[in-house]
Amino acid sequence: MITLRKHRLQSAAICIAILAGAVITPTHAAASSADSCREKVNYELAREQRLYRAYLFGKRKAEDAPIGEVRYDSEGWSWLKDEEDTWINSHPDNQGLQWTDLQMDLQYEHARILPIIGIFETKRVLTSELLPYLLQSIRALECRTKALCEVARFSEIQQGDEPVDAGIIDTVGCIKFTGMQTWPECHFARPAKSGSGADIVHQADSRSYCDQVGNQMIRREVELLKLLVEYDAGFRTLLQFAGNFDIFLRELRWPLSGTVRQAAQLLGQLERIPCFLSSCDSAPEENQ
Repeated sequence: MITLRKHRLQSAAICIAILAGAVITPTHAAASSADSCREKVNYELAREQRLYRAYLFGKRKAEDAPIGEVRYDSEGWSWLKDEEDTWINSHPDNQGLQWTDLQMDLQYEHARILPIIGIFETKRVLTSELLPYLLQSIRALECRTKALCEVARFSEIQQGDEPVDAGIIDTVGCIKFTGMQTWPECHFARPAKSGSGADIVHQADSRSYCDQVGNQMIRREVELLKLLVEYDAGFRTLLQFAGNFDIFLRELRWPLSGTVRQAAQLLGQLERIPCFLSSCDSAPEENQ
């Protein structure tokens, strides 16, 4: 029952994501431009979204994944589990390339934290007991999204084609992030002698795009989380009712069945009682 509920929740989340967002493709050492910077922002935000959902629904080892599940490797390419112990790449240039379950576990984008037990997979608790952890997760996604947008802004003033340490990322209400690097796709700074107005346009586009897309993603995930909480609460209530009713039937089984057996046995013994009333259905036969 819990596995079925998990798959239903995952199906609802995937359907809403498909209807609300576009397919995200990874970027690889692209020249800095508004389009490549947008693709990089989409890829990084999508990666954080997948990590957030993994903590909601859980993520098992590749060998335990069902047929048809899609996962992303450390390079950002998507892989589909076609059959047992076989993952195929979705990129047209990699047709025929296959990975085993072991390779997928090693190259998975969040391989270092596998397996992940999802919050909604927690058993023997009420949905209200899960709310603090769900709120903490959505808050963490919001903080990480803000940090990524800060990296995008810091990347705008950088030059060259190599990533640079972004230093300490400090956003309001969140912990400080360290060890993050800039994105060469968003390095729009140019020497003064070769600068142009196009760089300023790219910076403005990148700065507004990350904030806009990040806020839209957070609002969508919040609304989706409301739907999931309502579904989970209804499902757990049904399970609780079914469990209590099952306990009731088990406790009532022996007293009720014993009483019925005793009543049937008693009815079978009533014929032994002689009839002394004139209203009896049959009278004893007279001796001829």
